[in-house]
Amino acid sequence: MADVLAPDALDHELDRLDGWSGATGGISKTYSFADFAEAMRFVNAVADLAEQADHHPDISISWNEVVLTYVTHSAGGVTGADVEQARRVDAEAAGPA
Repeated sequence: MADVLAPDALDHELDRLDGWSGATGGISKTYSFADFAEAMRFVNAVADLAEQADHHPDISISWNEVVLTYVTHSAGGVTGADVEQARRVDAEAAGPA
């Protein structure tokens, strides 16, 4: 089982992530899109990443906004796996380099 990040380690990781916030109970970010269809394309891409990693976020969709929350429920808090998925999702949202 993965170890839950200590609060200071989590703060350090959040400082390195763009727009993510939270605490040991979960990290979240809101993404905004032009319309519902674009938001859903993003959600489907996130779903693909989640399946590849076998690590799934909580997802809330409201027309053109998507809120993702990562927490490793089996560990009881935020782990390195959550931070890594946040990075992967941000890379997906940024598009091709």
